[in-house]
Amino acid sequence: MTAPWQQSFKDLDFSGDDAQNVVGNVVGGDVIQHVQKFMRGRPALFLGPSEVVDRVNCHVPAPNHDLVVKALEADRAALLGGPPGSGRETAAIAAMSELRPDIPIRRFASDMEDSEEIRAAGPCGYLVRAADEKSEGLVRCLDAAHAAGGYVAIIGDEDQRLRLNLPVPFIEVEPPDAVDVYRHRLTVRGYAGPGWARWTQARALLERARPAGARRLADIVEDVTSRGGDLTAMQAEVVQAYRGWGQELRQWFRTNPEPQDRALMISAATLQPATDIDVYAAALALARQLRTEVNGSGLAWSPAAGLRDLLEADSEDGRIVFRRHGFARSVLRHVWDDYPLTRPDLMSWLSDLVLDANMAPAQRTLIAEVFADLAAADGLHDRILTSAQSWAEAELSGPAYILLSQTCLHSRVGGKIRRGLYDWAYKARTDQTLKLTIARVCEPLGQAYPSIALTRLKHLATHGNGQVRQEVVGAARSLAQAGQRRAVIDAALDWSGEHGRVSVAARRRRMRTGAIIFLDLAADVTQAGVPEILVHRPVHEFAPAWGAALSADPVLDVGGVFGLWLDTALHHAHVRSEIVRVLIDAGRPVPDRVIDLARHWAAADPGDRTRRRIRDEIVVALTQTWWLRLLRILMIWARDRVTAPRRAS
Repeated sequence: MTAPWQQSFKDLDFSGDDAQNVVGNVVGGDVIQHVQKFMRGRPALFLGPSEVVDRVNCHVPAPNHDLVVKALEADRAALLGGPPGSGRETAAIAAMSELRPDIPIRRFASDMEDSEEIRAAGPCGYLVRAADEKSEGLVRCLDAAHAAGGYVAIIGDEDQRLRLNLPVPFIEVEPPDAVDVYRHRLTVRGYAGPGWARWTQARALLERARPAGARRLADIVEDVTSRGGDLTAMQAEVVQAYRGWGQELRQWFRTNPEPQDRALMISAATLQPATDIDVYAAALALARQLRTEVNGSGLAWSPAAGLRDLLEADSEDGRIVFRRHGFARSVLRHVWDDYPLTRPDLMSWLSDLVLDANMAPAQRTLIAEVFADLAAADGLHDRILTSAQSWAEAELSGPAYILLSQTCLHSRVGGKIRRGLYDWAYKARTDQTLKLTIARVCEPLGQAYPSIALTRLKHLATHGNGQVRQEVVGAARSLAQAGQRRAVIDAALDWSGEHGRVSVAARRRRMRTGAIIFLDLAADVTQAGVPEILVHRPVHEFAPAWGAALSADPVLDVGGVFGLWLDTALHHAHVRSEIVRVLIDAGRPVPDRVIDLARHWAAADPGDRTRRRIRDEIVVALTQTWWLRLLRILMIWARDRVTAPRRAS
């Protein structure tokens, strides 16, 4: 692996390396970057601070926005009605931010484990889809959020209000004018020039649109404009992209009824940019999946010389590419929507393409992303879990990581995927590459659900081998660096304890992993030189972690952290006795080792009386033989008697 890097994209932090590695059991940096880009453009349960700020800044208040604010202020919860795309979610985000600036906000899907997450997270704002919920789950969510000082906005309609029968006010959000939303968003984003803000066709496009359509139109304008070009041509492209290229695609499919030609279009759109050979090979696989008779074998297909003209595509570095905004993704969505009987075959085709030995790593990445998008949008959680497992078992950790990372926080299938991650992590016989992949998936998962991610990491540490435990440690470190430090500390202390209904060997594996994470966090100090880990927790709570670290077999290198903590005891008298007592109690199973560590620390400045006293207290307390303990007490007494007159003189 190359030198490690860490990058923050939007509000999700990931760690990895610069090299792309999607074959084997290491997930490379380029794969992680693909996940970052995907998560930026797709709804997930995680809403970072910058995204919340952008939503608030671009918000055009609904005519009855004040009612939403008052309901959340009074009841801390409200069910916001209206048709999809009417701005209900943005209205809720703006209202919560108005009531409590800088409050963390995220989408939420309730189940027993997730409700516990609310209690651990503190005051937050939660956006819940009523269509995905049952009354009992939402009641738990409401109770937990109220106790934590948070807010809950349930996004639904009148039918769902009657079905759920919740004790919260119902408000039908009155959507603002779509053109106002479009223009305001462009103004905030800096694209409000006369060519776009006063673009007469925008009003025609948005005639029956809702705020979501206005936001999408503004985003398309931003993307097309960023690439530059003639204004008239850009405006024409924006129109077609906003309409989803539906007219063009319907015309193309009418003009090209042969299944093999359609397979070429689907293949090229899925793999772009791709060579002619890649497109033909994938199209042939799709034709076989659809059980299409191709009489004449390779001669039955359109010739390569006319392939770009057939597909109305461009060429870039000898590869087929669709430069028009959103066109490639619209092809597969068009087939998905207009030919629903092909959906199972399309999913099987995509899954098998990833397993194709001739498929390039970059293409596998693209296919995994497309697969995740389609499967999550249609709630196909079983397909996601089955494909991720088969890819990982084929040592294709990159695509498996992409698929699981992009769906574990999805508002529709995320709960099922998180449950699948738990089941895999808990089973000792889970495939090795899949275990390693789950550990990396816990990094993005943990930024929305820290305790849920750490629970899965705990089971991986308990049941995994050394390589898996090393990956668990790396994931925990990344979570700590990404703002979940206190949750990781709690987990490390929990793992270091000897509780749990597991075998002795499994318990030792988990305790060792917790100890490694603890030592890593315990080495950080404040400006005052005190271990940062002691700022929020009393010293005695770290006794189990020190016990696991000192007693670990094979031996862990604890000398640096041990010395740091004794330095803290030396220079900060108010915690001296507590630190020394914790190290003594933790060292009782391995007294000789701790005595050696204390002596080595004291030898750094043998003339320091306080340093000697700390060392002597540890040595005497951990001396197990009674007569040797008595002898050492006498030697200390005699030494102090001899040195006392010298000090007096």
